[in-house]
Amino acid sequence: MINDLITFFTGSPQNRRKYPRRTGPFKAWMAQGTTWGSIVVMDISGSGLGVISPGEAGPEANFRVVLESRPVLIRAKRVWQSQGTLQGKPAWRYGYTFTGISADDWDAVVRFCNNDTVVVENVAQKELELVRMKADDVARLLPKKLQDQLLAMLVERRRLAPLDDKTPLVQFNYGGVIKRQGIAVHRLVIHSRVRDPATGDIVGFDTRFVFDDQGNNVAIDE
Repeated sequence: MINDLITFFTGSPQNRRKYPRRTGPFKAWMAQGTTWGSIVVMDISGSGLGVISPGEAGPEANFRVVLESRPVLIRAKRVWQSQGTLQGKPAWRYGYTFTGISADDWDAVVRFCNNDTVVVENVAQKELELVRMKADDVARLLPKKLQDQLLAMLVERRRLAPLDDKTPLVQFNYGGVIKRQGIAVHRLVIHSRVRDPATGDIVGFDTRFVFDDQGNNVAIDE
């Protein structure tokens, strides 16, 4: 699958020999249910990564890896594993190959492994193209706690009807990583609709959120 993705994004077939591997350690997290657990990435290339985890990992997982100041999102499949100890405690080492990564994040990985600049400054960065997230993308990449917080903020501002057992009618759009006071944060736009109680008309809102890589420090980017 990754061969097809890279061909689609770059216009050329994957050739793993073209991708140098850069050794770490690098700060990273692995998705564990609805939360993110801290791990260490020992090395990374344009086709895979090696990690050390204090707990056992599944055959396929989602990762957030910080390269310089930029977090990248990666989905990868396990190709090998070994068990040992780290600071006297059980630990597992895994080798993963990419199965899913966005074009921008893959470019950042390749630049990083080639010792090029990862965070590319752009005066028009606030106007980054938004990428519509499918429902399964939202479920995999955004912890449930963060989703609930974002929707609650919309309800508080009357941009979304009070939540009930039904799935809220919203659309998530990812806008990439931008900088706020020198710190890299994620940009997310949520399109919501609510009925105006005075006129009965349906009113739409596009609300811009920013939050850090741990899903904390959430703010509306007015």
